[in-house]
Amino acid sequence: MNHCHRVDVRLVHQVDVSEATQYLVHQLNCDSWHVACRQEHRLIVQLTCGSSARYAVCYECTPPVEKAIYHGSRAWELSIIPLHDEDNLREGKVKNITAGLAGLH
Repeated sequence: MNHCHRVDVRLVHQVDVSEATQYLVHQLNCDSWHVACRQEHRLIVQLTCGSSARYAVCYECTPPVEKAIYHGSRAWELSIIPLHDEDNLREGKVKNITAGLAGLH
């Protein structure tokens, strides 16, 4: 049985949640995403490929600028959680993702 390991990423500076999510969609070979849950300082998005949920990304972030949607939120930390039968992220992939997120604004 494959145990899913959560990957926590502390960002070097705050990044736009929407921009970070688009980056992760590409990096994790997904094609779509949607907001699964939103609280004041936490936003959880689900990354999918076709109709299969592949990853959940939990952002620790500022409240959204526009009420009831994610627009304007800026994250300082995130966690990537493989869903279902997804493989855990390898260390090299995590380093590449962390470096790429550091390049976002």
